Amino acid sequence: MPTDQVIRMVGYLGAAANWLIPIAAMGALRNDPKNVDVKMSAVLSTYSFFFIRWALAISPANYPLCACHFTNSSLQAIHTARGIRAQYS
Repeated sequence: MPTDQVIRMVGYLGAAANWLIPIAAMGALRNDPKNVDVKMSAVLSTYSFFFIRWALAISPANYPLCACHFTNSSLQAIHTARGIRAQYS
């Protein structure tokens, strides 16, 4: 049975690995908005939105994971809006 310390370490390592998604989204802000997959960005934004709440609801709350999902949800919402504007302009 894993100890609480191991469980916490795995949770925080997962949050660190999750930062790769918003980092990629930050880099993609320079790309042409016509290349944005609106459905994928909307799903990623929604997924991260729900995980913001989950990261706060677990005990102990995982604030790095919450910050990661907040950043990702915001960036993916921006990508979704950029893609929609590009499709309808």
